[in-house]
Amino acid sequence: MQSLLSELLQSIVAMPARFVDVALNDPLAALMLVVGAVITTASVAVFGYLSLGAVLSLFTGSGGRSPPRAGQ
Repeated sequence: MQSLLSELLQSIVAMPARFVDVALNDPLAALMLVVGAVITTASVAVFGYLSLGAVLSLFTGSGGRSPPRAGQ
C-alpha cells in the first residue's frame, strides 16, 4: 500500500514536466492542452460555486420557495 502511495506522489510530481514536453512538441498539442485546462477549470469552478451555494443555503435557510399559504 505504501509503495502505491509513493508511486502516486512521484507521478504527480513528474506530471508537469510531461505536460511541458507534450506542449513543446507541437503548437496544436499546446493549444489542446490549454483548451482542456480551461474547460476543466471552468467546470470545477461552476460545480464548486453551486456546491458552496447549496451548503450555505442548507445552513442559512435562505433561497428556494416558501410553501403556499392555505386558502389561496
